[in-house]
Amino acid sequence: MAEHLRGTAALARRFGGVFGAAELAGYLALVHDVGKGCCAWQHALIQHAETNGKPVGIPHKDAGAWLASEYTSKMLAAVVHGHHGGLRGRDKVAEVVDNVRSGTDADARNAREAVQAVSALVPEIFPRQRLALPAWLGELPARERGLGKDLLVRMLFSCLVDADYLDTAAHFDGTGTPRVAVDADMAVLGARFETRRAEFLEGREPSRVDAIRSRVYEEALAAAEQEPGLYVLHVPTGGGKTLASAGFALRHAARHRMGRIVFAVPFISITEQNAAVYRDLLDPREGGPGGPVVLEHHSSADLEEEVADPWARLAAENWDAPVVVTTTVQLFQSLFSHRPAAMRKLHRLAGSVIVLDEVQALPDRLLAPILSALRGLADHFGASVVLASATQPEFWARPEWDGAARQLVVDDVSTLFDELRRVT
Repeated sequence: MAEHLRGTAALARRFGGVFGAAELAGYLALVHDVGKGCCAWQHALIQHAETNGKPVGIPHKDAGAWLASEYTSKMLAAVVHGHHGGLRGRDKVAEVVDNVRSGTDADARNAREAVQAVSALVPEIFPRQRLALPAWLGELPARERGLGKDLLVRMLFSCLVDADYLDTAAHFDGTGTPRVAVDADMAVLGARFETRRAEFLEGREPSRVDAIRSRVYEEALAAAEQEPGLYVLHVPTGGGKTLASAGFALRHAARHRMGRIVFAVPFISITEQNAAVYRDLLDPREGGPGGPVVLEHHSSADLEEEVADPWARLAAENWDAPVVVTTTVQLFQSLFSHRPAAMRKLHRLAGSVIVLDEVQALPDRLLAPILSALRGLADHFGASVVLASATQPEFWARPEWDGAARQLVVDDVSTLFDELRRVT
């Protein structure tokens, strides 16, 4: 248990460090399984689980939830309490925490016993002082604070459940080493992209729009030098948006040391098409150095264990890949889920470039939560969001983005539309 708690905490600390919450993420992971330290749980493990495969049947999440409430925040108790079954409402979690503190039933007694027993092995479950929440949370206007808390809870929950899965898998596969990819060198990937893009263009028949596409691409590279935030890539059909958005994302990620690029498209047909283009431009060629770069993840991607590339199948669980090509459904279902399996990948959005293609197709009835979450990722979790489309919605007219800075990837959009007009 001590090895698992500390191993999970080390991973969660690494994940949370991307968005400035390393200590919070590490502590929540450190206490998540403390409840397994009581005699009743240990006895059931030996008598039932290890002999006949039956569930232990003794709750083990209450003790860690109580510790999280005592040493971090009441709202973060939900992160520990939900690490198996999913995030639950704050009233239910508060009831559990209060019962551990003063209850007399078996669950409360077991939780308190577990805390004392585990503290002898892992004394750091009792930190010297309460862990502080991120400073930005207290700086938010009152009307936005609830949304900020919600997104923080989700990101920390993702750090914990992913770390828990990875450390457990490392134990059972006998390696003892969690499967975590090394950080991608975005500058190297960008150079590879530039070389192959040039080869691709040389092999094509010349077109009268080549000069326009080249100009769009160069403007995208120049815009990538700006600070992380919310970007608009407004380019008419035929203007080379697919390559321009990738060029921007790679240059921007390299410039600001961002760890991942996520391309999300609402239509599977375009997702498959874009993934094929990016694989051709970024994946190592046969016999070349390095591992796969582009992960294609959506409902039509064949990730069954019997036929899928093992790397793709495992990377899809938590988006541990330098470039992810997915659907907006997959992206936002993960962002707004409450289930551990869906939310494992969520922390990968921190410190990433998120390119939303065809943004005019985002569901209008869900724009309030979607735009709020995207702004939160950009404002507080080190992400840059690129809205790419030939028909840009005016999202800045929405209250969720009121006052948010807008950065343009291409400046003179009206001239671009005139130049690329092909029909009368």
